[in-house]
Amino acid sequence: RQKGHKGMFSMTGGSRDLMRPEERPEPVVHPLTIQQVGLGQSRGYLQIRELPDGAPLKKWAVLHEDKLWLFDSPDTQRPGQHIPLEKALVNEVGSSRSADQLTNFEVRTRRGKTYSLKAKSSGDANMWIRAMKQHTAKETENQIMDRAERLICLGELASAARIMDQARRLRKLARSSRKGGG
Repeated sequence: RQKGHKGMFSMTGGSRDLMRPEERPEPVVHPLTIQQVGLGQSRGYLQIRELPDGAPLKKWAVLHEDKLWLFDSPDTQRPGQHIPLEKALVNEVGSSRSADQLTNFEVRTRRGKTYSLKAKSSGDANMWIRAMKQHTAKETENQIMDRAERLICLGELASAARIMDQARRLRKLARSSRKGGG
């Protein structure tokens, strides 16, 4: 093999491809600036605290694809950090008796990190929760459609194979009846 030549299989795949998704290492995500993230699906200030002992910080949050990007302010030039939402659990915190608790919710990532978030109102908290839950699905809408398309193709292949088997049987039956009748 030539030095530097990459074949079909690389050493980076291997047994990692056989791991369950929750066991695979997180892909490296380079910090993005707010300009790179853009407006996102939802945006606004949130108070965020990593549990169990992180300090609460007020951050400008932007929900973009399957990540909650965190910035110091909406006009910052510094790259932001993110909370991965793929397969995360997003839940309300507290009871309906306390108006303060209706603004709180938690995000638990698939790696087990838990963040406490606080919105400025219960309406904002509900908006964030609904929006984030759209990004935590085990499969995105596109992934579901791709899987459905593959299943349809497999179903069509299976139907075609059954029809071919039936045609072979009919040909065989026709040949045997010609031999027997002639």
